[in-house]
Amino acid sequence: MENMSLKEYAKQARKRLMTGYWENVSKDRANFLRTHYSNNDNISQLKTMFKRKVEREIFGAPNDSPDEQLYAKVVNLLSQNEYVLNPIMQLIDHEVYDKLDDNAKQNYIFELTDKYNELKHRYDLEYKKNDLIAC
Repeated sequence: MENMSLKEYAKQARKRLMTGYWENVSKDRANFLRTHYSNNDNISQLKTMFKRKVEREIFGAPNDSPDEQLYAKVVNLLSQNEYVLNPIMQLIDHEVYDKLDDNAKQNYIFELTDKYNELKHRYDLEYKKNDLIAC
């Protein structure tokens, strides 16, 4: 939703209210929390993830964010029905990585690994529900 005026945002908000969008979100949130809380996931983290999911539905995904670009790569990588031997090496940005010295390369790998683990957990939470439905 690029360069929308306040009036256009208000129209969309009114449309969401009129169509019962928020009632559906409330039911979906309850189902989402019930499903994932039974899997011993952190409830506050689940609430935050669902909030982000709704924000992406309303405002669109901020594709220019580096974390969202990395998440798109992780989703693509994990969505393939193949076993990925070394996902970190596939996520490395070689334009950045190749210019670093050895210590900086090591730190880059550690930071990328942490981000990958966070994004993989996010992927599991967001797509686990879809996998259960598909079975």
